[in-house]
Amino acid sequence: DKAGREEETNAGVAAMACGCGRCAVFLLGALVLDAAGLVLVLVGSVAQPARAGRPYGDCLVLSGALLLFLSLLCWLLWYSGNLRGVPASELPPGARSPAPAPRSSLLRLASKLSERLSQHRPPLPSPSPPAPGPLELRRLCAMENPGAHGDRLV
Repeated sequence: DKAGREEETNAGVAAMACGCGRCAVFLLGALVLDAAGLVLVLVGSVAQPARAGRPYGDCLVLSGALLLFLSLLCWLLWYSGNLRGVPASELPPGARSPAPAPRSSLLRLASKLSERLSQHRPPLPSPSPPAPGPLELRRLCAMENPGAHGDRLV
């Protein structure tokens, strides 16, 4: 167990020594997408290319912006792939606690969720109708007593 951790640490140190971290694929993808997106944005906005009299610079600018956005996703994946936890030796004595097994906590969460979904709840009461306004009250009163306001309804 300890030898495996030392090998992992040594591999991590070797990967960090080259400067690209553990997820070199995402780093390479982010750099390529950055370069391609920047070139497309600059060509589309500065050169204003046209073919057969129809400009297509806007298409290049928008395509470049899309590539730059995708490069942000690659940067995020590269960064999150290089995050490491704090070693137990660096934690204060009170913070060291045995971590629960991920499978058991996942099973507890799934069973709690299924219990809540399977509970039969009584139907919600129907909302009461809105109170009648002044004009509606006059009409209701006129319907009850047609002779009080004459023979006409208001």
